Amino acid sequence: MLRYILFIIFCFPFSLIGQDNWNQEGDLEDSQVIIEKDRKIDLPRVNRDFKNVPKIKGNQSPLEVEFTSRQFVPNLSNLTPRIRVLTIQDEKLEKLYANQVKLGGGNYGASFFEGAFASKRSKDKSYGLNLFHQSFANGPIDGRNSGSGYQKVNPYGKLIYQKAVINAGAFYERHNNYLYGYDTLLTSEVDRDSLQRTFHTIGANISLEDLNENSQYHYHLDMDAYQLFTNINNSELSFNYNLKNSFNINDEFLIYFGANGFISALKFDALDSSQNRNLLRFKPGVKFIRDKLKIGVGLNMVSENDTLPGMNKFHVYPDLSIVYTPFNKLSIFGGLTGDVRGNRYRDFLMENPYLDNVISVNNTLMPFQIYGGVNGSLSNFLGYEFGFSVASVRHNFGYEAIYSEAEGEIRYRARYLNNNNTEANVYASLFTNIDNLKINLRGDYFYYNVGETELMPFRPNYTLRFDSHYWFANKLKIGFDAYLQGRMNNVNTFIQENASYSFNLDESIPPIYDLGIKLGYQLSNRSQIFLHANNLIANKYEYYLGYPNRGFQILGGFTYSF
Repeated sequence: MLRYILFIIFCFPFSLIGQDNWNQEGDLEDSQVIIEKDRKIDLPRVNRDFKNVPKIKGNQSPLEVEFTSRQFVPNLSNLTPRIRVLTIQDEKLEKLYANQVKLGGGNYGASFFEGAFASKRSKDKSYGLNLFHQSFANGPIDGRNSGSGYQKVNPYGKLIYQKAVINAGAFYERHNNYLYGYDTLLTSEVDRDSLQRTFHTIGANISLEDLNENSQYHYHLDMDAYQLFTNINNSELSFNYNLKNSFNINDEFLIYFGANGFISALKFDALDSSQNRNLLRFKPGVKFIRDKLKIGVGLNMVSENDTLPGMNKFHVYPDLSIVYTPFNKLSIFGGLTGDVRGNRYRDFLMENPYLDNVISVNNTLMPFQIYGGVNGSLSNFLGYEFGFSVASVRHNFGYEAIYSEAEGEIRYRARYLNNNNTEANVYASLFTNIDNLKINLRGDYFYYNVGETELMPFRPNYTLRFDSHYWFANKLKIGFDAYLQGRMNNVNTFIQENASYSFNLDESIPPIYDLGIKLGYQLSNRSQIFLHANNLIANKYEYYLGYPNRGFQILGGFTYSF
C-alpha cells in the first residue's frame, strides 16, 4: 500500500505542469518509464528453550474412607381427595312379572284356565311351565253327549352358552271328544261311554342350535319323541328328528346338508298287530348368494316304506329355489321341488277327531311342485305377500263319511286318490302394525283336479281369515276376527234305500262363516278382565257331516300377572 502512495506523490507535480499547458498545441514526445520492484523483508532468528512439564508426585500414604448407605422409605399420609367424579346412574330395569294366570267360564258349561310360569331374567338360562285347560260340559246335541275338552302340561328349559344354545322340554296332552254324529230322530237312548273318544300323548324334545356367527360352519339339531294311546287301545310311538348343516365356502357360496324324518310303530287294537313305519329324508345342495340374488340347487332324497302298494320306496326329487330382491322392500321368490308328505295317525286325529276305530295311514307322494310369489312392504306399517303353487300329487286324501248301522252314528275314514291329480293353491295376505292397531288378513283358493268320476272329499275350495285388535288409550282392547270357508264335497257311503236319515245328504257341505269379538280392559299393569264372544251369527254350521258346531259362545274371565 505504501508503494502506491509514494507513486502518487511522485507523479502529482508533473500532472500540474501538464495542465498549465492545456491550451497549447504540440506533440507528445515518445518516452519510456521503467518501474522496478526490488524489496525483501528479513526477520531476525529468535532462540527459544523448550522444557518438559514437571511430574506431580503422588501421596504414597493411602487414606481409608468408609461409606455407609441407609435405605429411605417415604411414608405418605392417606389422601382424602376433595374432587368427586360425576357418574350417570344406570337406568333401573322395569320389574318383570314372569308368571301369569288366566281364568274364565262361559255358556255350554265352558271352563278355561291358562298359566305361564317362568324364571326371572338371566343371561345364560331360562325355564318355566305352561298349563292349559279348556272344556265344554255340553255340546250342540244332547247336552253332555257332545261335550269336549283339551288339556296340556308343558315344562321347558333353555341353557345359553357362548357358541350354542340348548332347548329341552316335555309335554302331556289330553283330547276328549264324543261321537255325537247319530240321528236323533232314529235313536232314543245312547250309551255315552261308548261314544267317548279320548287320546293322550306324552312326549319330550331337545334341540341344539349354533350361535357362533363368526364360524364358517353352522348347525341345528331337533329331536323329539311321543307316545300316543287312546281309550280304544290304539297307540302310536314315534321318534322324529331334523338336522341342518351348512358350511360357508366364501361370501358367495355355501354347501348344506339336511336330514329329517321319523321312525314310528302304529297299532290298532282291532287288528291286533303293529305296523312299523319310517320316512328318512336327505337334502344335500349348494347355495349361491350375490348382492340381491340367492339361488339354491339341491336334491330331495326320501326313503319310506308305507306308500300304497306298487310304488317305489326310494324317491329322488329336485330341490331348486331362487329369491331376487330388486328393492329393499320387495322380494320375488320361486322354486321347483318334489317330496313325500309323511302322514301319521296322530296327525289324522288332530284334524278329525271323529275317526273310525281302524283307518289306513299312508304317505302322499308329490313328485312335482312349482311355486312362486312376491312379498315385501308398502311402508313401515303395511306388509304383503302373494303366491301360488301347483303340484302333481298321488295318494292324496280326504275324509269319507261312513254310517255304522250297529253303532248308529257317523264315523270317518281316510279316502285316498290313487291316481295322479293336480293340486293348486293361490293366496294373498296383508298385515299391518300401526301403534296400537294390528290387522292380519289372508285368503286362499284351492283347486283339486282328481278326475271326472272322483271328488276331493271334505276339503274347502277357499278360505278367508281376518284378525285384528286395537288398544284405546292403553286400557281398552277391542278385537274382531272372522272366518269364511267355501263349499266342500260331501262324500259318504250311506245307503238311502235301507234307512231314512235326517242328515243333509246333499252333494256339498254349505259354506261356513263365523264372526267373533274380543274385549279386554286393563285394570292395572298386572291385571285385566276379558270377554270373548264367538259365532255371533249363531249358525250351527257343520264342518263334518253329522257333527254341527256349537252356536253362540261367550267366555269371560280375569288375567293376573305376578
